[in-house]
Amino acid sequence: MKRNAMGKIVFPGLICLAVVLLSCAPPPASPPAPAAKAPAAAGRGVAPASGWQQDWEKTLAAARKEGNLSIYTPAGSGVRTEIGKWFKEKFGLEIDWTPIPAAQTSPKISRERQSGLYLVDIQMGALSRQLGEMKPAGILAPIKPLLVLPEVLDQKAFFGGDVPWVDNDKAYTINNLLSPEHRIAYNTNLVKAGEVDSYNDLLEPKWKGKVVLIHPVLNSRVPAILATIMGKEYLTKLAQQRPVITENQRLGIEWVAQGKYPVMLFSRTDELMEFIRAGAPIARAIAKEGTTLAGGAITFSMVDRAPHPNAAKIFVNWWLTKELGTQLSKFLTLQSARLDVPTDHLPKEIMRVPGAKYVNAETEDFQQFQFGIRDLSRDVFAEFLK
Repeated sequence: MKRNAMGKIVFPGLICLAVVLLSCAPPPASPPAPAAKAPAAAGRGVAPASGWQQDWEKTLAAARKEGNLSIYTPAGSGVRTEIGKWFKEKFGLEIDWTPIPAAQTSPKISRERQSGLYLVDIQMGALSRQLGEMKPAGILAPIKPLLVLPEVLDQKAFFGGDVPWVDNDKAYTINNLLSPEHRIAYNTNLVKAGEVDSYNDLLEPKWKGKVVLIHPVLNSRVPAILATIMGKEYLTKLAQQRPVITENQRLGIEWVAQGKYPVMLFSRTDELMEFIRAGAPIARAIAKEGTTLAGGAITFSMVDRAPHPNAAKIFVNWWLTKELGTQLSKFLTLQSARLDVPTDHLPKEIMRVPGAKYVNAETEDFQQFQFGIRDLSRDVFAEFLK
């Protein structure tokens, strides 16, 4: 019972009256159930607790009323299952996945919108469609205004000193994995370590007709990376080496594993790792001229007029946290764009090295360059594409 602030003397009659009133009062209400806690903050540049925490908890409550999140993606079932499981465990929210080939993504969304249907919150994967079709059509909504968690707003926590934006506006598209992709694979029974640690090594006469190359027109990423690192003239020099071109990356890796060909350019990391883990005599060379950074094809954008805007806000913040970054890095065996995500589970070949030269292939500028170099590749490699 509080002391009277207006004087030091309290009369006995008043004490008796107070006791009677208290005995007649209803019992105190039970304390409310604790609200869901927001993810832990990073500590640097932390916003006031009364601000971002209240915003987060209000958004989470609204997201749970929405019930789920809708994502269109070409990603495989393994990726969808894991991400969906993590999201539900963390927030109690379901992800309604719509598997769809990359080429069909933007046409599907456009048709839906023309019919007045707004069914998707997030587009994951199909980066060229996100930037080349959806963004110009006004289908994407800015993500930047939705970022509220302190650890997400801490720019120093990310490689390059900023949130890993893909688009030039730094607002629409995010990729939170940036792992080196070394583009030279070789058979360790046929090639000695150090023999092909430069792209120029592949121009030596002994490798003529012996280098497997992923189709340079259908996969325009290949010549775009070579031209960026080595210059466009390198493509002409490589063509003079009469490379063995295949549209099937897995087949090319099998050829190298079997010793049919000793070297391969631009084998995809995930497929190559399957063979290495299985014990195939394959290794990756780290070209001294540099390499690219890539993100495992899980870049994503938020779609305008999302049907579940609060669940989408929760997702885009969670996607950039240390916790989710660690889960993704371990599952996909790729390095996170966050600098505080552990790397002790990663092979050294796919970890960024301080001072090394990297070309970030997950940018809008690179995507535009990639599209623009197709005609040059078609001309340079015409003899081998018939």
